[in-house]
Amino acid sequence: KQWYQRRVRALKGRVNGLKNLVKSLANHTFPTCDLVLFTEVADFKTAEQRCSNLNLAASSRVKGNLATVNTEFRNAELSMLLNIALPKSKQHSFKYAGNRWVWTGLRKTKNVSKKHIRKIKNRIPYNALDWEWYDGSQPDVYSNWHRGQPDQRPLKEGKKSNEFENSGVCEEKRCRQNQMRLDHDGKWDDAFAFEKHPYACDYAGRYVVSGELKSWDDAKEACEAAGLTLASVRSHEEVEELRQALLSFLGESGFENCAGVFGIGKDEIKHLSEDKKDCLKKKEGLRIWDPDHWAWIGGNDKEDEGNFKWLDGSEAIFSEDFPWIAGGGNNNGGKGKFNKDDDIDRSKGQDSLTISKWGEFDDEYGDTVRPFACECPRG
Repeated sequence: KQWYQRRVRALKGRVNGLKNLVKSLANHTFPTCDLVLFTEVADFKTAEQRCSNLNLAASSRVKGNLATVNTEFRNAELSMLLNIALPKSKQHSFKYAGNRWVWTGLRKTKNVSKKHIRKIKNRIPYNALDWEWYDGSQPDVYSNWHRGQPDQRPLKEGKKSNEFENSGVCEEKRCRQNQMRLDHDGKWDDAFAFEKHPYACDYAGRYVVSGELKSWDDAKEACEAAGLTLASVRSHEEVEELRQALLSFLGESGFENCAGVFGIGKDEIKHLSEDKKDCLKKKEGLRIWDPDHWAWIGGNDKEDEGNFKWLDGSEAIFSEDFPWIAGGGNNNGGKGKFNKDDDIDRSKGQDSLTISKWGEFDDEYGDTVRPFACECPRG
């Protein structure tokens, strides 16, 4: 028990750090290293489909799924995340209002046939082995149902699930509560699939992205406050995974497929494909270095100019898999401030590493504010 309490205390510390990471992300997204919560509401089937498409790891072909909270610790993590994303005090007071719950991946998979349902007109006796998570485990070892739940209450066609104004309507001859939702206190309830709630997906990705604009040093501290580190990339697959994480959590900016275009000379432009030339046409009026297009990662050459290292001291090696933007890696130091309204001290040079949404790297002045990517513990 003491071991578990220590883990929960540590989790609360990381969650408090995460508050500052995820509060301004696009797409109403709240990720941790294990879960991603989406505050947009959806019925169960829609939420299930969206989670199946959440696969940011380029090396993985496994489909995503709704969240698995089959331990007390995982359950606590999701309830804390729900309280960050949608604080209980700010939601409608009605117990079954949509934003007071989040869909999880527990659903009833046995004894759900029409033949079985006809035998039992009202409450169906609870059997934990009738319910299943996506990994095949069942809630026989750990569960956290509200008292009296699951009640498997039936609903006739055309009837609303409850008196709340935004509640759904049964569109089948008889509907059953064969899905599980979780509330701010981590308590479970069975629910009809047509009801709409926020939803959480299992997340097996390596990176947690923050839309907060911070300097490189402040970004590093923010990651550490959440129990993470400012991101590193060690392979082409990880570059692509990080790029996809930036697009998923920060949103697209229209230049995602423009690698190898910006900063090149006129002779090189002549040899670009037509779709790459379109990138240059779209560039008119674009400020290529705006925060919309770049995020801080953990590489820097503060100790030895031109020799970039990750925060663990290992070398960042640039190649075709780790491409500089044209003209990147040039330090560009000793030039002072560009204008009187600019608070960035450029005299120290560009010693902090940043990555674009199209997958190219650049060195940048550390005082520049940008979004940033944190890395989950390796292994």
